[in-house]
Amino acid sequence: MRLLYDTFFLIFGLLYVPYLLFKRKLHKDFSQRFGCLPDSVTSISKPVWIHAVSVGEARLAVKLASGIKKRFPDHQIVISTTTETGMSVARSAVGDAVDAVFYSPLDVSGIVSGIVRRVNPVLYVMVETELWPNLLGALHEKKVPMIVINGRISDRSFRNYKRIGLVMRRVLKQVDLYCVQSEKDARRITELGAEPRSVCVTGSMKFDGEESAGIDIAQLKKDMGFGAMDRVIVAGSTHFPEEQEIIDVYQKLKKKHHDLKLVLAPRHVERVDAIEIYSSKSGSKHRRFSDINTGIPVDIVIVDTIGHLKDIYAIATVIFVGGSLARKGGQNPIEGARLGKPVIFGPHMFNFREIADIFLDADAALTVHDKDGLFRMFDELLLDEPRRELLGRNAGRIVRENKGAIGRTLNRVEGFLS
Repeated sequence: MRLLYDTFFLIFGLLYVPYLLFKRKLHKDFSQRFGCLPDSVTSISKPVWIHAVSVGEARLAVKLASGIKKRFPDHQIVISTTTETGMSVARSAVGDAVDAVFYSPLDVSGIVSGIVRRVNPVLYVMVETELWPNLLGALHEKKVPMIVINGRISDRSFRNYKRIGLVMRRVLKQVDLYCVQSEKDARRITELGAEPRSVCVTGSMKFDGEESAGIDIAQLKKDMGFGAMDRVIVAGSTHFPEEQEIIDVYQKLKKKHHDLKLVLAPRHVERVDAIEIYSSKSGSKHRRFSDINTGIPVDIVIVDTIGHLKDIYAIATVIFVGGSLARKGGQNPIEGARLGKPVIFGPHMFNFREIADIFLDADAALTVHDKDGLFRMFDELLLDEPRRELLGRNAGRIVRENKGAIGRTLNRVEGFLS
């Protein structure tokens, strides 16, 4: 079984390189995925190794690293990520909470066994159920404790994992502790094969994000080319074809709400060129976020930078959560809700189903099913300020009530480091 898995993954890795070349995504550090680690990692003795995939998970990894450093200042911490955007977040913490970063290895036994030997971690932490069989097997052979934090099992993952039940059962039993987001996640991961005594519910760490401090809303609106009294729709972490649908909806709304502006923040910033083309065809005046401060009025701002969306949410009248009209699983609705903003998302929130349900059940968010529904919902909320305020108050309350997962998770991790 391992030989078959290795062969498949190695072929995948080799074919992945030409694909990245074609897409112009092959970065200079890609060799790290084949085991070529930087000296900054291998020179560290017995670090805590935290693995995260992309931006959201990397932010949680940095928060956990900060908590560990406060409680155990002598422990060194390395973070591995899969994506360039995740790496950018991890690198921003180097020298503070994080001692070194690197790209996660391809899950080929020969590669991961060498990486485990060279990193030689005292503890391995996975953010949100990143289960790689060969890597976990190599760590298990070295008797390295393994923890999952902020764990969740989406509907899709649950179905897929059940298809390979025997493999998953063997892998899951190797992990020492699962800190999961909900009772539903606990039931699912236990059904898949995790030892019940190793599973605990600590809640979602994403509720514990920091408030946006010191945002001058009037100045930010002015910099973006909006008027002080303009109302703003912010569409965050959008995917294709959501941007086109939202621009169409915006053009229709603009005929009725003349003071309305739009901010589009695509999930993948490399798609900004295509969004600009569509915006130009629609007749709207637009500008990239990196080109603000010109003072020239515009209708649409397209965010082409990483890390600014949570601050941009502060100017929103209404927020749309991307990846939810397109069948991408949605994105985290908490950042906008934390600011007391009314939040709308589509029907495809399966990557954040538990969080979405919490908001919907508390009348703290609204859901739509298509482009026409999005238009109607925007229109209704723009006409109904008391309704917007009620949704925003409920959203802020839900975030406050669900805080504390990071502290509960750190208490569990502490038992492995004391």
